[in-house]
Amino acid sequence: MKRFLSWLGLLLKNYFVKSSDEDPSSFVCNLHSGVIKCNWKIRKGTKMLIDSNFNSALFLRVRDVSGDGTNASLTIETTTARSNAEISLPVDNGRVLLELGYRAEGGDFITLEYILYDLGVKKVEAPKYVDWFQRESSGIHQEMYELGRRSFAIGGSEDHMINFE
Repeated sequence: MKRFLSWLGLLLKNYFVKSSDEDPSSFVCNLHSGVIKCNWKIRKGTKMLIDSNFNSALFLRVRDVSGDGTNASLTIETTTARSNAEISLPVDNGRVLLELGYRAEGGDFITLEYILYDLGVKKVEAPKYVDWFQRESSGIHQEMYELGRRSFAIGGSEDHMINFE
């Protein structure tokens, strides 16, 4: 009897669970000069969820994930009715993560599909004035005072002599 019930449970479980092969999703992107062109297909159940709960808003987001401390990203909004879009690259080199998803109630980004692109070695330019604190002039306080005044006749302790007699 146990065998029959477990077999029946397995049969019912497989009957109610849809195979993912029936309704596949896809996310294909092509990299062009400074632009990524994307085509996608999302599952019917996911589309119905986004349409009913999130006003059909679907987002395409590209972020710099090079790990060097930069924080470049770009997000465009589209709808579930569309199946393609273009997005500009926020960086020219390094690693970028391209994501297709939607925003949940709290603003969290829920990723449906993603692709990681390696655009080559990240070129970091050295700052021009590394030691700009070292180049401070000896009269910096007077210079700041004069910049602050900038032709305003607001006066100062040296401009007005008050005589209390």
